[in-house]
Amino acid sequence: MTDGSHDRPFGPAPKIEAAAERVLGPALRTGQSPFDDQLYTWTPEVAEELVRRLDGDTEENTGEQPGDSTRSPVMQALHDQLEGAPRPVVLLAAELLYIQQLPLSTVTARLKRGRIRDVLSWMDDAPEIPEVLDDALGEKGPLTGGLGFNVQMREHLRWLCTFVIHWAELESAERDAALTDPWEFQRAARSTPGDWRAIRYSLQYLAWPGYFQPIVKHEHKTRIRDAFAELIGGPSGIDELDIDQDLHRIAETLSAQLGQPVDWYRGAIANQWQRHRDDHSRRAWLVRPGRGGVGQAGQWVAQNRIALPASHLPRIPAHASRLEVSQAVEQGYPHLDYQARFQLTAELHTFLSRMSPQDVVATVADAKLHLGTLTDDLGYVEDGGQQLERSVRWHSVTLDLDTLPSPLSELIGEPGTVVDLTDGLDALLATMHPGRHSAESQVAEAPGAGTVPTLPDITDELADSLHMPRKELQEIVDTLQERQQIVFYGPPGTGKTYLAQELARFLAGADDPSRVQLVQFHPSYAYEDFFEGYRPTLTESGQPGFALQAGPLRRQAARATSDSGREHPSFLIIDEMNRADLARVFGEMYFLLEYRDRTVLPQYSPDTSFRLPRNLFIIGTMNTADRSIAMVDAAIRRRFAFMELHPDTPPVAGVLRRHLEARGVTSEPADLLEALNSEIDDSDRDLRIGPSYFMKDRATAPGGLEAIWRYDLLPLLEEHYYGRLSRAEVHERFGLATLRRKIGRA
Repeated sequence: MTDGSHDRPFGPAPKIEAAAERVLGPALRTGQSPFDDQLYTWTPEVAEELVRRLDGDTEENTGEQPGDSTRSPVMQALHDQLEGAPRPVVLLAAELLYIQQLPLSTVTARLKRGRIRDVLSWMDDAPEIPEVLDDALGEKGPLTGGLGFNVQMREHLRWLCTFVIHWAELESAERDAALTDPWEFQRAARSTPGDWRAIRYSLQYLAWPGYFQPIVKHEHKTRIRDAFAELIGGPSGIDELDIDQDLHRIAETLSAQLGQPVDWYRGAIANQWQRHRDDHSRRAWLVRPGRGGVGQAGQWVAQNRIALPASHLPRIPAHASRLEVSQAVEQGYPHLDYQARFQLTAELHTFLSRMSPQDVVATVADAKLHLGTLTDDLGYVEDGGQQLERSVRWHSVTLDLDTLPSPLSELIGEPGTVVDLTDGLDALLATMHPGRHSAESQVAEAPGAGTVPTLPDITDELADSLHMPRKELQEIVDTLQERQQIVFYGPPGTGKTYLAQELARFLAGADDPSRVQLVQFHPSYAYEDFFEGYRPTLTESGQPGFALQAGPLRRQAARATSDSGREHPSFLIIDEMNRADLARVFGEMYFLLEYRDRTVLPQYSPDTSFRLPRNLFIIGTMNTADRSIAMVDAAIRRRFAFMELHPDTPPVAGVLRRHLEARGVTSEPADLLEALNSEIDDSDRDLRIGPSYFMKDRATAPGGLEAIWRYDLLPLLEEHYYGRLSRAEVHERFGLATLRRKIGRA
């Protein structure tokens, strides 16, 4: 890396890369200053003093001496922090600033030189920028740093200081390995405390150009690697080292094909990986001004930006984890109620880490929904108090709030400063790009999102296969079409689960079995089992831990909203529904069962709103012999249509006789079933026996009926009549011999 002993790959900015080697070579080997070869500035002692000053309060200094009105607030703060610092400390600040600014394409050469010379001027007998290094500042950088490299200078300089300190603490063998192997250098940089990815990625590129790409956003690295992975036989892994090594191989392949270095952000190369954001991974967001921000939305549109107030928020990097955001909120906003801090954490984490370039952004101003595209990364600005800011390219088209299509009309009404509008992305794209997105693609017209898909009519073939009247089956389908949630209830053996599965398979279509899923409730079943919850798992290091895992409802909802599923009905069958504590199992899903056009924030993933898709139908079954439906939660009774399946009424009545006739066998089982149920009083109507017990091959086999009575029916009836009839009385009243005498087949 630093002694010129290896063949360095040709990079996109040769002057910049040569200048970086001229700085980093002596600095990392001996600590020698690249601006004054008589001093050693890249040492832990100098770096620690610079960190102390960067972390210091600047108010005292700024009060003693008026600031330079020509300096930006960031540079003025740096001036105040370095006031009176020893020469090596100021010199190190200028050298680190040189490394931070050198590869940027978003900062002009004049501004780069101005910033570095300004720092150098804070010393007596200020040195000049060496000619070779100064000349490199005039070359357009390959690195798109975004707002962060302009407004987070202090944080970047502090991390670079930490790297200098950490570098000195490494064993000499580790430093030697890092100076001769790019991947060992990555290991050393990655192990530096307080990881700020953007500046670390920039340093890795400058230290080993050609091996590390000039890309400072991890998401971009992943998307580029995935877009071109077929060139190297597929991705090798998801770790940062895997991605960087894959990118190195991809860059070599593309450079050989193009005959020149690859520019990831221009031309056909950029189009190939950026267009991936036009599909499923692209999201849409509504951003509203925070408290006291009346009229700000109109200013955002005029200034091509969006912002959130962050007056008390400590500086945290883009793409910060939710834990990092939560810790910053706890530190900066202890005066807020815990629920307010929780909500603020969710909104800030979305703004910082979940919103990505090319996402669609909307805001409301003058009773209209303004639409734009997110174009850049995070920045901090001082505008009546600290704000988090992101750049947006606003489009000229707007939507009237009174005429918004579904589900946008419902989503806009969701509370919060940042609202997920991704369910309405198709409608937004159709408005922004009418030539590329036809009216048919709008969410209002999408069967899987805005409207309930039309279920097919019952066919004679299906009715014959079920041995049930077509009229009653069609009534079930019509009710399901209208309500989307039904429950089959009745005594055991009436075919509730079988009918639910057969109907769902017919209505969903046979081409994709995954559109029908079944889950069975039981007394210990909970929300974490049904929707989502934390489950034991093994971490990447092989240690036990917990991970958030989706339950059957969330998984089936995801299938229903996928591209392959949204035009088709999907079904979730909940068997033995009344055996669980339904209020505990459904949780906030109660609300969505009644309001399919609204969203909730699930308790385990409050950053992401969730809705039940319109094309997801739910069929429950309840055995009334286990627990009367009179005991079922009233909220569930209101949200489901309850349809009885009983041996005495259609569509179950007569099923067994038609089944036996279709097989051409004796009708004795049907006669016995009718005789058995006639012996059960109307007061015990829910105890009557369904035909499923007799729709098995053994029912017509020699000795089969005797076995059914001995092992299935009599034990069931003994339990039902426990305390009312003795075992002998049950056998006498309901025994096979008694019933055979009754039907004249003794």
